[in-house]
Parts: sequence; C-alpha cells; structure tokens
Amino acid sequence: MTESAANKPTILVVDDSRLMRVAARKILKNEFEILEAEDGEVAWDVLQDSRQINLVMSDLSMPNLDGLGLLKKIRESSESHCKELPVIIVTGAEDDDVSKNIALAAGASDFITKPFESVQLLARAQAQAKQQRTQQALHDSETSKQQLKKQLNVDSLTGLPNQRAFLDSIEKDLSYSIRHGTELATLMVQVEKYKALFLRRGKKTAEEVLRRLAGLLSEGRRHEDTVARFGMDTFGILLPSANLMGARRVAEELHRAIKRQEFNIDDETVPVDATIAVSSPPVHAHMNSAELLADLGEKLKIAQKAGGNRVQYTLAETTLEQPVRKPVAMQPGPASVAGSADVQQALQSLSSGDTIKSPADELARAVLPILEAWNRTHENKHNALLAQLKSALQAGASKDQLTASSPDTTAESL
Repeated sequence: MTESAANKPTILVVDDSRLMRVAARKILKNEFEILEAEDGEVAWDVLQDSRQINLVMSDLSMPNLDGLGLLKKIRESSESHCKELPVIIVTGAEDDDVSKNIALAAGASDFITKPFESVQLLARAQAQAKQQRTQQALHDSETSKQQLKKQLNVDSLTGLPNQRAFLDSIEKDLSYSIRHGTELATLMVQVEKYKALFLRRGKKTAEEVLRRLAGLLSEGRRHEDTVARFGMDTFGILLPSANLMGARRVAEELHRAIKRQEFNIDDETVPVDATIAVSSPPVHAHMNSAELLADLGEKLKIAQKAGGNRVQYTLAETTLEQPVRKPVAMQPGPASVAGSADVQQALQSLSSGDTIKSPADELARAVLPILEAWNRTHENKHNALLAQLKSALQAGASKDQLTASSPDTTAESL
C-alpha cells in the first residue's frame, strides 16, 4: 500500500546520466519523494539545504565530484543527520571489486549494479530508508528523554538546578563524605520579604531579582559546588570538603556581596536583603539529607526571629549582625567536666573569636565532652589522645588542690 506523500521517505538520486535518473524515478516514485542531482557537488549543496533526506543513491563515476568524494563528505559531516545517512553506491559492470571495497571502507551502506532491476532497486532502497527512519526515531526518542530529564532537574526561571537536583546532589556528596571521611557544608540563602516584593513591585521585578541573585550566588563557585534554587525565595549551596569556618567565610562574603549589589530594574533600585544559614555538622555513618536540611531550617527560624538579614551559623544567637560580645569569664567547675552552660559559652566564644578569661585547663574541661562525641563519630580512633588529655587534666587538678591547701597547713603549724 502506497504511503501518503507527507509520510514518504525522501531519496536523493545522484547520477550524471539523465536517463539513469529518469529510470530510477519511475521505479521509486510510488514509494519515495525524489530529489535529483547531476554530480556530487550539486548533491552536496542539496544535502546542506535539506534535513528531510532519508537516503542517498549515488553513481560511483561522475565529473566534478564522484561518488566516493560525495560519500567522504557525507561521512565527515559535522551534522549528525547528514553524517549518518545511508548511501547506496551504484556501480557499472566495468567497476572492479577494488573500487567496491574502497567504497565499503569509506562507509557505503549498500551496492547495486547498473543496469539495475526495478524489484531489486526498490527493495534495497526501502530497506535502507526503513533502517534510517528507525535509527532516527531512536535518536529522537533518546534526545527527548535527555531533554525531559534536564527539564525535570532545572529551574526554568534561573537556569539553576532545582530542589530535586539539589537533594540528589546532597545525597551524592554526603555519601562520598561518609565513605571517605571528608567534611561537607551547606548554605541556605533566603530572600527577605520576597512575598512583599512580589506584591508591591510585581512578578516581573521579583523574578528578575531572583535571576540576578542566582548569578551572584553562582559567581566564583568551585566546579564541585552546587548552587540551586530550593524554593520560591530560597537558594541552596552545597560545599563539598568545606568545614564550618570555610562555609561561614563563604556565607559572609555572599552576604556582603548581596548588600553591595545594586538591583536596578527598569531604572528603579530594588532593595534586596537576605539571610544565610550555614550547616556543617560532624558527618556520621547514618547521616542523611533530612538531617542537614533540618539544621538549616532551624537556623533560618532563629535568624528570622532575631530580625533576619544576617548569617546564622550556630543554633545560638551568634550572628554576623550582632555586636562583639564582652570577654567571657568562666567560673571554675568540677575537675571532671564543665556544666552545659560553660560548654555553650566556650563554643560561642571560640566561634565568634571572643577572648576567654579562663585558665587553659578550664577551657579544656569545657570542650572535653565535645571531643568525646567527635571521637565516637570517628569510631573511637582517638581514645589514646583523649586518655592523655584526661590524665593531664586530673594531674593539674590534683596540683591545684595541693596548692590551695598549703596556706591552711602552714597556718596550723604556726
């Protein structure tokens, strides 16, 4: 049954003999759309102008550019639709096997000898056209699949990875950190009062702010970092192998950059502020993305309660926007371990760079529980180190007690 003209495959018949082109047209016209060319040069121009050609049938011997020359151009084309076209080489009875072997090595799909039989020519042309269409359909299907996959993982507004892709990246990088014992940090950047911006300035302005902010956050990032749009007004940044100090530095640099950036849209300056939460907890064997995101969410809540527009890197109120704390004077505690308040004060002071007015032993006792927890996450590989630290603290405590009791003893003797 003859296909409709719209569905017919297209064949390009290339031959310097008009009689041979007419003969081929009579045989193929019911099953193919026919294009003609009198030599290889003309055929190559036709191929450049049309992407609808499914098959080329070319004579071997022609002036200007012969069949082998045309075949070489086709196979070396930078255009995949042209490079992969099936090519049937038409040879004369006088052509020897050497010529055919050369054409086969150059990428000929099939051969047919002149004068050709109508049944044989039609059957071979149909077989090659069917194979080409099948391959093209598979290629188109794979291309569509890849495009769909990309669309599913890309935020259409900013061009960044979307939430789905970001979660996949967290799982991948977290798995690597657990396996290799490396650190991992995550930032969450939330635009302040985005809904109000949307309502007051309109959708166009609000979305343009997000696009520009996406570019600002991506600028200068390492190849292994991931910057994604995580929500309507929120971006996520994944920093493999980064510790809290490094992640905090990145967050503060970004916070300053956002403050400096002039969001001038339609000749009007749009004020943009952001809060950045930083998370870099000790990686352990059972950690998952939900744990990291929960930590970031909690820090965003704390920052918002404090007024927003800041960098939040601890669960306490130690933020970029707060004034420098006064030196902390820690009260001496039991020799074995300091209280939870002392531990919290010590950690806050250390993270914010404050001066701690306390003996070194008291500071060591304050952070000892943290070191013990850290040791457990590392499969107790540092037991010896902790034992030495505890021994030194006990020896120091004994010495302090002996010194403290000496005046009383002397007074009694007097």
